[in-house]
Amino acid sequence: MKTTLKNLSLIALCFVVFISCSSDDVTVEPEPEIPAEVGITNFGFYKEDNPEVLFNDYETVVSSETIIINLPKETDLTNLVARFTTTENDIVKVGGETQTSGTTANDYTGSVEFLVSEESTNKIYTVTVGKMASSVWSKIGVYAEDIMRVISLAIDPKTSEPYVAYIGDRDETADRKLNLIGYKSEDWTRIGAKDFSSRANDVELNFDNDGVPYISFQDYENDRQAGIMSFVGNSWDYVGADAYTGGRADGNTLAIGEDNTLYGFYINGVRGDDRRSVFLKTSSDGSWADLPIAGRTGAARIITSKSLNNEIYLAVLDFGDNQYVSVYKYANGSWEVLADKMRDDVENTIYYYNLAMDVDQKGNVYLAYAENSGAGTDFQLKVKKYTKEDSSWSTLGDIIVTTELRDFDIAVDNYGSAMVFYKNETKTPVFTAFDNDVNNWGTPITFESVEADDLNIVVAPNGVSYAAYLVGDQLHLHKFASPDNQ
Repeated sequence: MKTTLKNLSLIALCFVVFISCSSDDVTVEPEPEIPAEVGITNFGFYKEDNPEVLFNDYETVVSSETIIINLPKETDLTNLVARFTTTENDIVKVGGETQTSGTTANDYTGSVEFLVSEESTNKIYTVTVGKMASSVWSKIGVYAEDIMRVISLAIDPKTSEPYVAYIGDRDETADRKLNLIGYKSEDWTRIGAKDFSSRANDVELNFDNDGVPYISFQDYENDRQAGIMSFVGNSWDYVGADAYTGGRADGNTLAIGEDNTLYGFYINGVRGDDRRSVFLKTSSDGSWADLPIAGRTGAARIITSKSLNNEIYLAVLDFGDNQYVSVYKYANGSWEVLADKMRDDVENTIYYYNLAMDVDQKGNVYLAYAENSGAGTDFQLKVKKYTKEDSSWSTLGDIIVTTELRDFDIAVDNYGSAMVFYKNETKTPVFTAFDNDVNNWGTPITFESVEADDLNIVVAPNGVSYAAYLVGDQLHLHKFASPDNQ
């Protein structure tokens, strides 16, 4: 019995030793290493990061390693700055160069590979920039309120939305007063009261940099002086106590500087030695002060103005002696004469019914007007360009053929391409843009088969263009944009 117990104890001890030895031989596998999370989550190109290259923001939510984003076809892709977000602690490189969102520029004329890394984890994203479809014109609105043959189209710089100032067509001439409407969210909206001014004519709409609308006009109840009204605090009021010119004005135009200073130009209509002279008054606090236009002499028939980059431009159709055109620029407190009584030949005559001007982002000036080639020849619509780089004037492309020379407008898009809005021989509204590839005007585009009046064309800060005109007493508004950017 004792022997049996001894044997059992020995067997148990051996079993314990065996189990212990077996446990010492087991290899414990380490926990698997979890790779770092890497990735681009959002990607885009923004106007703030690409000034004078992009005029809108373009972004996409990233769902794969292939990123495709379309930009306007005119965009220079050689030096674009991208803005992107990644997962935490990622490092992003292109061709070995570390990328900083909103700062680093790359050439996107071909696909660009973004290497996103954290520790030993990597992921490659391929970015391809495509081109949007070409812009096309489309009618977006008709306003059926009775409108006289006086409208002015302008853009709110804060929203890039179009607005139109007009004079109501009323039975009594004394009731033909100012109105302002805007096209917002695919519908018309009235700004302030209906017929809010005294009897008005010669209307021009403008906005300051805060989006406040101003209308310059000939004020019949104030001896046909030029007056300027602004919409502040939900009502329309004069800048200053009343009309500001002190006497009749036979033409007026308004420019607004980057600091919101108002520049009110007008043609003196009071009989005397200064009749038809051009004068300027400025206002920054509600009061008006004279500002002489250095280098300006002679009589004027038409004036128009433009503000860009805190530079004020004035174009004048000089009256008399077969007419001329003159252009002046005011910057840093001084005047520069860009053109002094210009025409192509001393034997030519400039048609005195219209003059249109715009200025591109580089400070190049574009004038549209009609001029003949000497006595007995037909007037021809032409565009003259002032190139700032070498201070020279040249004729842009061929003459634009039409017999309707009293009603036209010009605008320059954000990429420096000139656009002319005019009427053909049947008074139909027609558009043509300058084609830099062939150095001439493109094929004219007809808006619609109607007789149109009072043509206006403008370009919004976001790059979209708008055109407005009257058909009878109705306002037609068109938009020029890529179908990919509606």
